[in-house]
Amino acid sequence: MKYILTLVFTLSLLACKSEKNSATEPLGSDLPNTDLYDPLESGAAADDENYQAALDFLNSYIENIHTQEIFEYVKYSPLATESLKTELETIIMRAWEENPEVGLGFDPLFDAQDYPDKGVELLNFDPKTGYVMVQGIEWEDFKVAMRVVNKDGHILVDGCGVVNIPEDKRAER
Repeated sequence: MKYILTLVFTLSLLACKSEKNSATEPLGSDLPNTDLYDPLESGAAADDENYQAALDFLNSYIENIHTQEIFEYVKYSPLATESLKTELETIIMRAWEENPEVGLGFDPLFDAQDYPDKGVELLNFDPKTGYVMVQGIEWEDFKVAMRVVNKDGHILVDGCGVVNIPEDKRAER
């Protein structure tokens, strides 16, 4: 009986994993082409446009939040740096190890539990540091700090919410 239960458990676990893997597909085709975020030639206009990758990243996340897990979304996002992907995974794994029942208890990209259904818009952008502050559309009290960087000629999101954003740069809570 003990072996039968072990066999049933193992088969159930494998079935769940194979179903989850087949359901997870990269969102690359759903996201904007990162070529849109090539830095423009020198000038103020280039700096002013570099925040668009941050808006597109977070708004696309909001659109896909119910269909894909947070790490899977970021893992396949062409708008996220490897540093963002690695740090997010570390934060999530550490939280589940420390509290297997709840994990973090909030969304680390939002630095909050709730989010604006209609997306976010630019509040301010510092082109010298790459820090972007966004606010909720029709929810101005909702704010998220982000950071964009130039990697290999493309503007990518390197920080969002609590991920790769120092405490003094995060939105006030």
